[in-house]
Amino acid sequence: MRTLIVKDKKIASVKILTGESAAEKYAGTELMKYLRLFGIGAGDDLTIELKIDGSVPRDGYEIRVEENGPLTILGGGKRGVIYGAYGFLTHYAGTRFFMPGVEKLGDGDIVVDEGYSLTPAFEQRRVDWPCGSRDLDWCMKNGVNYPSTKVPEEWGGPFDYCEGMCHTMERLTGVPQSSQPCLSDPEVLKKVIAGVRATLERHPDASLISVTQNDNYNYCKCPKCAATDAEEGSPSGTLLRFVNAVADDVAKDYPNVVIDTFAYQYTRKAPKITKPRPNVCIRICSIECCFAHPLSDRTCRQNAAFLHDLLEWNKICDRIYVWDYVTDFAHYIPPFPNFRVLRDNMRFFAEHGVRGMYPEGNYGSAKTGEFGELRCYLLAQLMLDPYMGADAYYKLMDEFLETYYGAGWRYIRAFIDWTCAEAAGSHMRCYAEPFGIIPQDKYLAMEQTLDAWWDKAEELADDRQGYVRRSRTQWEYIKLMLHPDPEKAEKLRQYVEREKIQWGEGVRDWSKLFHDLKASAPGETID
Repeated sequence: MRTLIVKDKKIASVKILTGESAAEKYAGTELMKYLRLFGIGAGDDLTIELKIDGSVPRDGYEIRVEENGPLTILGGGKRGVIYGAYGFLTHYAGTRFFMPGVEKLGDGDIVVDEGYSLTPAFEQRRVDWPCGSRDLDWCMKNGVNYPSTKVPEEWGGPFDYCEGMCHTMERLTGVPQSSQPCLSDPEVLKKVIAGVRATLERHPDASLISVTQNDNYNYCKCPKCAATDAEEGSPSGTLLRFVNAVADDVAKDYPNVVIDTFAYQYTRKAPKITKPRPNVCIRICSIECCFAHPLSDRTCRQNAAFLHDLLEWNKICDRIYVWDYVTDFAHYIPPFPNFRVLRDNMRFFAEHGVRGMYPEGNYGSAKTGEFGELRCYLLAQLMLDPYMGADAYYKLMDEFLETYYGAGWRYIRAFIDWTCAEAAGSHMRCYAEPFGIIPQDKYLAMEQTLDAWWDKAEELADDRQGYVRRSRTQWEYIKLMLHPDPEKAEKLRQYVEREKIQWGEGVRDWSKLFHDLKASAPGETID
């Protein structure tokens, strides 16, 4: 039983009033459901009104508290009013929606003495950890507006790419993923325009469509393309001229549609001359970056180059999205200790004009053997509020760890802190070898301590032991690389495959990763 106190008045019961839309009614139902869990019933002590208000920015909400008056939750659109109901619970009641089926209601008095508002920093917010992103309920509770599952219209509708979000040149032109079309060929332009228009006819309510290069470096070097590349100082100029032409044509009949294209690998460098049309979005990709250091760290050479490119695009484009990388795609299970940079990087994006975020995680595995669940939750919160301070960020981390892993959570936090500190001594790419992130000798020196931390976490886990066991596979993976043991390796293989954890991007064959149980080569260390 918890006490609700509004403007110093104790509230034993509430009356929920909503507008007529399905979103408003759903928001009211959800709010009342949780208030009942706190022991607050239906009655006349306080009226809480939830409604959509056109003055509130899209997906934002505003909670107003007045003396001797109703408490009002105003939402910016259908999603905004639902976010407002959950925002009331998280801000005032301390409720946390960590993972599907793993929630913390909070404790103590629920004190509402002043209003609160939140407008998400990014217009598009997606996480790609199946543990959360494929659960629509979790996405709504955590402000993710581009889940893997379509958002129904009564909850605000989808905010996604129609018929593919990346590498769409193959579908639009017929050129296979191993190659690229000639973007100076007028017939290719006609084909892409026709393909885009056909897609929009199938999706008349779409607002975003991808016209993006295939996933390879084999861009056309014919005389026309090469001349444009030289004039623009980057192959992005040829691509952008092409995409602008598509955007100009589409704008005639679809003025609200945005054409999305990449600044990725060979097109990451901004062009010297051509600027994106107002209905073109540039999605810059951080695949070459180091994720042991903040992207704003100019002393890290990989990140300094990315920072330069983002700033150059910022000068010429008003709609920039980011495709970020937040896992080790070569090895999904062993540690990828990037928790110290997630907050810095999200704030960096918000401060540099980025309007949409896609931090790509372990998209192929329903469960993770590392800390995907924690990372998924933290990223969702950071996309809502990238300006949170370090204390708020680590408080969210600790709350998650305590609820998800049980009484031994501090030992897991110690493991996270140690791996993050050790990774700061290397450049950590998103296709890194485990010992390129933290050297073997570092693990060997701490082996007994790391064993003890995981032992204590399991011992104290109680009904959370399954979660601890699954996350411990990252340490077991490393120990097998330190001390090859075919029998133990076979046990780990059976467990991982039974739990349906994927080894790496596209890797389902154990032998490709542990064919001889030898340690991987040392990685790139700080100069």
